[in-house]
Amino acid sequence: MKKAFYIGLVLGCILGIAVALSMDILLGKSLGGGWSEAVANDMNHLFGSHLPQDHFIVIAGVIFVIGIIGAFGALIGGIFLVMIAHLFATLTKEG
Repeated sequence: MKKAFYIGLVLGCILGIAVALSMDILLGKSLGGGWSEAVANDMNHLFGSHLPQDHFIVIAGVIFVIGIIGAFGALIGGIFLVMIAHLFATLTKEG
């Protein structure tokens, strides 16, 4: 089960980051902005600053947010693949 969990971690992280980046690339302009605009807007609102979208603090915030999405995707992927591995182990068990 450990091997299935680790494979699920890697696949879930890759898929989570891919979905987050593809949302930014494909839907960013049509919905009014991407991750950098959203993070800059939130930081400006929270701290009362006037940071542009290409500021290094905003880019670090974007990397942090996408990292959280990747970590959550990894956790969900690991749990899901363990469940699938357990299901197939149960189905192939000879009684």
